[in-house]
Amino acid sequence: MPAKIIINRKSEWLNRMRGFKVFIDGKEAGIVNNGSSEEFTVESGVHIITMKFGFYSGQPKTISLNDNETKFLQTRSAWKFFWFFYILFLLGLLSGFIFRSLHIQETRLTSIAGGILIAPAFFSALYHLTLGRKKYLLLEDDDSNIFNS
Repeated sequence: MPAKIIINRKSEWLNRMRGFKVFIDGKEAGIVNNGSSEEFTVESGVHIITMKFGFYSGQPKTISLNDNETKFLQTRSAWKFFWFFYILFLLGLLSGFIFRSLHIQETRLTSIAGGILIAPAFFSALYHLTLGRKKYLLLEDDDSNIFNS
């Protein structure tokens, strides 16, 4: 008997232009676009679900489904504090202009301050491009879904 997996992806600014590919038991089952939900019909039993886009992916999630059961999942990017790092990066890039507009003479210390602002954003991006690329997408139980009982 068939069962259903419904994957919800809330709208997010980051990665809004890319669809997340859904792999069920190693086979591509479809795509979940930004701000949408997709339903996948599978046989009852144990299934392994993985989300991917580009060379980014998430940890596989194993679920068990009974006959006529529906499992609600949600997916999102794992990059926390994106806006914080983005603002720090912009402040670092614009620090020379900001110091000049405040009539602060540019010194070695002001250059270092710009680098200190840029560094967290740089290392966060570097992490997601290297070590964190296989943990970039999260796939979790959707307990907030109103149809989930």
